[in-house]
Amino acid sequence: MARSGRQQSKGFRRAMNTKQICRNDVVHVEIEDLAYGGLGVGKLDGFVVFVEQALPGELVAARIIKKKANHAQAVVEKIERPSPFRVSAPPCPLFGSCGGCTWQNFTYDQQLVWKQKQVIDTIAHIGRQRDFEVMPIIGSPVQWRYRNKMEFTFGVDGDGQSVLGFHVPGRYDRVFEVPACLLQPEPLDIMLAELQAYVREHGLEAYDPRTHKKFLRHAMMRHSRTTGESILILITNTGELPEKEQLAERMAARVPGFKGMMWALYTGMSDVARIEKEMWRWGEPELIETVNGLTFRISAQSFFQTNTEAAALLYARVVEMAQIEPGERVLDAFCGAGSIALHCAKQGACIVGVEMIREAIWDARENARRNGIDGVTFLAAPMDEGLALAKNAAGGEFSRIIIDPPRGGMDKRSRRGLIELGAPVFVYVSCNPATLARDLLEFEDNGYKIEAVQPVDLFPHTYHIETIVRMRRAQEG
Repeated sequence: MARSGRQQSKGFRRAMNTKQICRNDVVHVEIEDLAYGGLGVGKLDGFVVFVEQALPGELVAARIIKKKANHAQAVVEKIERPSPFRVSAPPCPLFGSCGGCTWQNFTYDQQLVWKQKQVIDTIAHIGRQRDFEVMPIIGSPVQWRYRNKMEFTFGVDGDGQSVLGFHVPGRYDRVFEVPACLLQPEPLDIMLAELQAYVREHGLEAYDPRTHKKFLRHAMMRHSRTTGESILILITNTGELPEKEQLAERMAARVPGFKGMMWALYTGMSDVARIEKEMWRWGEPELIETVNGLTFRISAQSFFQTNTEAAALLYARVVEMAQIEPGERVLDAFCGAGSIALHCAKQGACIVGVEMIREAIWDARENARRNGIDGVTFLAAPMDEGLALAKNAAGGEFSRIIIDPPRGGMDKRSRRGLIELGAPVFVYVSCNPATLARDLLEFEDNGYKIEAVQPVDLFPHTYHIETIVRMRRAQEG
């Protein structure tokens, strides 16, 4: 609700003296930039104000919701001068409350412009490197319904009702129901609705992250863009899943292409969709996906890029940037189901892949067999332990190392171990510019320089961006 004219005037006067800005004041600010995370950035006499859902070039009246010593966070009260690139009616009814697709109000071509800028700025600011080639961002071939994997959380809403959806922004203990999501294929919308109905029919209770008791935790849904098939992985705390076979048969009857279901246990305290123990399965809870002529089996726990069409462009670009010659020894660190490794093996390289998730390694080995590719070795081990095994398996020094770690980047021991292998060229694939730039600092300190940066958008309508970086040891010229 907009504040009274008197309150707005008071906020505007206080904007002239930024030390006196208080929570709930309304300030008039011009948005000059976008922060990584999607917040608009404006300044009042040098004092930074981050504004939710505000776009570059806009003049907004914004209400302060948080105030720190050197910045404040605000929400838009009124857009006084809108951006010409603003989408006036974002298509998702949950926009503004979900916290997921925060850039639905921004035209896609401008999303790409600002994502590329954020990658460059982050590497320059955190990674302290500026002298490198930046290639034009590669956009996603599809902007809606592109995700092949979704993770939903069971929780309670404001009325204490068990629901399945996403966390309320800023709340670990509240979940709001998601009836449908425009980022996932339509069959997953049906699966989501059927699962929510099943929970209510059986009166099942959602896990409580405060007491670490009760039953339902997460639902992971995966979909093949190649075959149109889908699977469900239901993750719970200790307990009994009622009428599980009837649930699977219900999904098979109502969800087009439903192929299989797994019920899994996770008793840990962290709020992640993790599988501790498989309890039961129905059908075949695994999928087949084809990318760039290669066929991949993807099981419940295997990592595979969530945007299949854009992943095809990403993998092809990784191979180009790695500049692989036949017979070269290449290490694929954090190899998942072998997607990058097998793309490189097609170039005639000798590949060793390392991944700590055993099920992913089983998939990678099966994927090599399915594609008739020899000369690849996949090892299941934590990265810091698997590097010595990888070097022995390769039978010599690596000439190329490709890294595709989780969003949090590499741990110190893994980063140190990879650098000590001394490969002349590293190719780093990252979905988080901030942790990428942090890791690049240690490579720089050990004689590596960035040669080329390639942003690839796998996540339309969100602030997330994939980046490929090629580094070369300085003495290699």
